[in-house]
Amino acid sequence: MWKQLRSLLLVGTLVPFSIGIVIGVAHPVIAEDGAELNSEDSSSLPVPRLAELDQHATTIEEWLAQLATPVEVMGVSVNSTETGLEVLLETVEEQLESPATSVVGNALIADIPNAVLVLPEGNEFQQANPIEGIALVSVTSLPDNRVRVAITGVDAPPTADLSVEASGLVLAVTPGTEVVETDEDAIEIVVTATRTEEEVQNVPRSVTVINRQQLQQQSTITNNLGDILGNLVPGFGPPNQADRFNAQSLRGREPAILIDGVPLQDRVSFNIQLRSIDPDAIERVEIVRGPSATYGQGAAGGIINIITRRPDDEPLSSTLSLGTSADLGLQGDSFAYDLGYTLSINEGKFDLLATFSGNINNQFYDAEGDRIAPSNTTLDDRNSFNVLGKLGLNFTEDQRLQLTVNHLNESRELEYISDPAVDETPETEKARALFIGEQEFIGSNNPGQRNTVVNLNYSNRNLLGSQFQLQAYYQELAGYSIAFDFRPDAIEQNFQRSQQWGGRLQFDTPISENASLLWGADYVNENDNTFARVSFDIDDYVNSGFRILRAIDEANDVPPYDYNSLGLFAQLQWNISQRWSLNGGARYEISKFLVDDYISADGEPVEGGEVEFDDPVFNIGAIYNVSDAVSLFANFAQGFAAPDIFDALETTGPLLGSFEAGVEDIRAQKFDSYEIGVRGNWEQIQFSLAAFYNYSDLAGFLTAAPRGGVITRAPIRNYGVEATLDWQPVDNWQLGGIFSWTEGEFQDDEEDEFLPRSSFLVQPLKLGAYVDNQTTPGWRNRLQLLVVGSRDRAFEEDVDAVPIESYVTLDYISSINLGAGTLNIGIENLLNNQYQPVFQQLLSGFNDTSNIAAPGRRLSIRYSFTW
Repeated sequence: MWKQLRSLLLVGTLVPFSIGIVIGVAHPVIAEDGAELNSEDSSSLPVPRLAELDQHATTIEEWLAQLATPVEVMGVSVNSTETGLEVLLETVEEQLESPATSVVGNALIADIPNAVLVLPEGNEFQQANPIEGIALVSVTSLPDNRVRVAITGVDAPPTADLSVEASGLVLAVTPGTEVVETDEDAIEIVVTATRTEEEVQNVPRSVTVINRQQLQQQSTITNNLGDILGNLVPGFGPPNQADRFNAQSLRGREPAILIDGVPLQDRVSFNIQLRSIDPDAIERVEIVRGPSATYGQGAAGGIINIITRRPDDEPLSSTLSLGTSADLGLQGDSFAYDLGYTLSINEGKFDLLATFSGNINNQFYDAEGDRIAPSNTTLDDRNSFNVLGKLGLNFTEDQRLQLTVNHLNESRELEYISDPAVDETPETEKARALFIGEQEFIGSNNPGQRNTVVNLNYSNRNLLGSQFQLQAYYQELAGYSIAFDFRPDAIEQNFQRSQQWGGRLQFDTPISENASLLWGADYVNENDNTFARVSFDIDDYVNSGFRILRAIDEANDVPPYDYNSLGLFAQLQWNISQRWSLNGGARYEISKFLVDDYISADGEPVEGGEVEFDDPVFNIGAIYNVSDAVSLFANFAQGFAAPDIFDALETTGPLLGSFEAGVEDIRAQKFDSYEIGVRGNWEQIQFSLAAFYNYSDLAGFLTAAPRGGVITRAPIRNYGVEATLDWQPVDNWQLGGIFSWTEGEFQDDEEDEFLPRSSFLVQPLKLGAYVDNQTTPGWRNRLQLLVVGSRDRAFEEDVDAVPIESYVTLDYISSINLGAGTLNIGIENLLNNQYQPVFQQLLSGFNDTSNIAAPGRRLSIRYSFTW
């Protein structure tokens, strides 16, 4: 009941507030989106204007002006000139007062006090598209004896010289030009690939950058970062409609997830790192594909570096967004709500950013109109909020200190479960949602997660001739699963708690005019790590209709442990000539685990101990610029990862009676990766094509099972092809897409042959395509298609329980400049296709309660504005 009341209260607050904001900000600038309307058409627009709203005097001067006899404006004329156009407001003999000017969006506004519009054709004048570069000229009467002139530009606000004459007011207007990006802005810069600012075309490996505009566009249909990356990033698994990136590998390996360079990896993760931050708090995401010797710490598949928002250039700005979404059947419990607010302050040496995001998800329905049964990973029944705070201080032009704090809290209040009755029939059935009322956890926590990252960064661009950066960070994570029904054995909930702190230090030292050396060290410490399970009373659970979950026991699957890692690295960047550049280096990493004696989850005593792993890894890459537009690149990179501590503590350690023996049995992992590629960057076409192969002698990977899984260790190889294409054939049109195909095998000891890896680890072919059109200056539309192929190799070799079937999704995204803000509209799964993401298909092979479909056609609406 409390859940419904809270949602109702939120909606009751947001809806009138949203309506009030839309009414308050809508004004003649909306004509920017309808520049082709004539005055007769525009007079019927139902959008309220500022001219229709009472605007009372707020100063003595304004009040006195209102008491004076207003000057009558008898005519308005618009004439073209050599530099633009001239707007003339004609009076009989009286002189108009000087107007107050301002800029709103692409509109120049001039408010004339003590004046009234008296035109033969009415109390409003409009002329659309008078000259190239000007969308609309409008003159309207405002309350309190004022006249407003609004001149809306196509690409940018115009400028005007005002002159007050005896017979009226003349505005000499010059169309504005779109701000041209500086070279620094126009060239895409990444920091993740080399740990320094580098142009993408100078990086000898595959890199994808998802910028702020793309994040805003994609978050119209989903705020799940894993799904956004699945749509846009080649080599990364397709969207899985889940709260974790299971079955979303990067080139068949697990990626390292960073927030502003802070690693979110830990030894026993739930894979929920991509849910650690809301897209509203993200400036961009940089994805480097392939293992990283530069960063180390287990980046076998590559790096996903989430870079948080930065303050605007304006001294003070605020952004507010309000949104809702629902299945197109508009079922009452399918409505979801989101609210976002950002405050930015930039005052020279000091800057501040604060971002708040809140989301309430209720139920989802599949394309057949059935309520989707909840599982541990589905996105239904979630309440989340995210807070990002960033404080910066520039001591000098070269020195900066910055503190960043990001906190996310997400909880679930489940009223439905996946009906266990579907597992009792011999036929395969779709999972069915069963209403039970809100579950009550007694002696344990509701499902959800909390994640906090604190990051202190000091940079100096000139410390003894080097660029210096020092970073210290702290991260804390807690996660609780839903209750799993393993009757008759148990009803269980998994939970994890961990914390880590560490630091990064690096110098970028010039060696010559064309060469520089990056060198430094990384350190991380993980402690107070707990991975445990809570057992609930089965009788209470059954007798309450699956609603009461009373904890009766708790057991550590993984006991508390300490993990320390120190990495030393050096990386050389050498521009040999205008056509050739070379990048190479090495990293030496030492990792240490310390575990006390403990009792396993099965009650077996296990001797603790201390183990240490170390290994050097190398990388080298080269770029050859065939021309200014085309470049070839090749690289060899190694990655190093400590062994799977989870398996050593839970399985091999208890089996051998000793933690040290268990870790020795699985050993550390080292990866070799080879890549070649080509990039092209012309004025209208941009493309990339890359092929890769990676191999490891003895890697550990999970063979999934209903209650966890088994670690298999064997030589592994992955290989594949990736491509991207973007084409701007004419103004206002963009087309393009991505392609990725990855395969992988492991060596079977018994058969002495390579068998296909599970689709949990190697996802099927993925093809994405989009068409984007700037329909009018203020209206943009996008259609995006995603094709996920089939894959049955692993099923045919009895590696997977089910084959993967192909499916297609189509999404529609639209943005409309409305008033002072933007209205975003999105329709996910536009064709209402009934399908299962790869992850859910794999889970369906274990039981029918996991046979869950994806959401059907779903509508999202969001309005945001900045002031």
